[in-house]
Amino acid sequence: MKRIYKYLLLFVILFGILVNPVFARKIEISFWHSLGFHVKEIIEQMADEYNRTHRGVKVTPIFQGLFEDMQVKMLAAAVTHQLPEVAQVQLEFMEPYIENGLIRPINRDIPEEDMNDILPQFWDTVKRNNEIYGVPFCISTQVFFYNEDAFKKAGLDPNHPPETWEEMIRMGKKLVADTDGDGKIDRYAAMFWLNGIYGIAPFLWDNGGKIFTDDGKKVNLTSEAMIKTITMFKDLVYKYKIMPHNWTDWESGQAFLSGKLAMGGFTSAAIAYGEKNLPWKLRIALLPKVNGNRYTVLGGSALVNFARSRKKRRVANDFILWMVNKENTIKMHEEVGFIPVRKSAINSLEVKMFDRKNTNYRVPIESVKYSRPLPNHPEFYKINKAIEEMLQRIILNNGDVLKELQKTEREINSFLE
Repeated sequence: MKRIYKYLLLFVILFGILVNPVFARKIEISFWHSLGFHVKEIIEQMADEYNRTHRGVKVTPIFQGLFEDMQVKMLAAAVTHQLPEVAQVQLEFMEPYIENGLIRPINRDIPEEDMNDILPQFWDTVKRNNEIYGVPFCISTQVFFYNEDAFKKAGLDPNHPPETWEEMIRMGKKLVADTDGDGKIDRYAAMFWLNGIYGIAPFLWDNGGKIFTDDGKKVNLTSEAMIKTITMFKDLVYKYKIMPHNWTDWESGQAFLSGKLAMGGFTSAAIAYGEKNLPWKLRIALLPKVNGNRYTVLGGSALVNFARSRKKRRVANDFILWMVNKENTIKMHEEVGFIPVRKSAINSLEVKMFDRKNTNYRVPIESVKYSRPLPNHPEFYKINKAIEEMLQRIILNNGDVLKELQKTEREINSFLE
């Protein structure tokens, strides 16, 4: 009888170890993210909540700085085969990982309910040849930020922001000012060009142009549409004198914060930060139309599964879909300004009531119908850098538009060959 009790006790202990997550070894995965310091705490809270509700798993969130910092670290980790199990990857930076087989398609791992609930436009940003390589996470569009206080001081109605490029110029002439009386303009109206493709793409699309040739192998920077678009930006400086010619991106950002820059195109992901930190009232509108057209960039990031083992891939996919569940996507909308990725969230009473009270947050959702993703290319980062430098030569140094476009087109296409 004692022997029976002994075996029974041993069975109970072994069974407890096998089924009880307190005794079982947890599956650990790392999660790299790069949404900025103002979002870092929110991401960590979400990961902690996942860990509390999934006792057999431990997700370790690791903040990797800003997007560009993380891109450098990710590429280095890819070379040394030390990628995290899950990473937040900027949409236009996914291509190198896909081309090198570091990301596997996850179509079959996504439940039909999730597939149907996430907006089709957002799935398109992570699809290549009908295969899905990530889950849309923090989605934003480029929208029009403007200073309500500056509008009022200039005698402009802040409830009627510029609807067209021409209206923006007319309003801009009233917004420029010499606030300290030294005879020099120190408050400018607008800023658009500083972040390369991100800034020029909507207006290039408005003019009927595109960055790449039809086969996607080369850039086409000398098209009539591109020349017209870059000339539009240059004219804001030298013809209409409503945009500064000598401010760097950092100086422009500081000028906007201090009220010395009245309006411009910015990512909708900056709405919450702007409302909390700007010393004046921030208003948001759709980008102004050009030629009767209105486009905006659909940008942001996806959560990507780099795990290799079957067990960790399963856990990583579960974590990814949990991060974009209805509650979390509403949280990222209300606390940061990202567009909810799920229809159920956008149509929820909670989001509708929040946006009715906080009208700035509704604009990015409205802008989705005008949005396009940026083109995919493995060398996107390098291409964008070259275009940024070209724009600096044109705007800061009053460079010749056509000559600079020709020079940059040759430079980019030479390293793409």
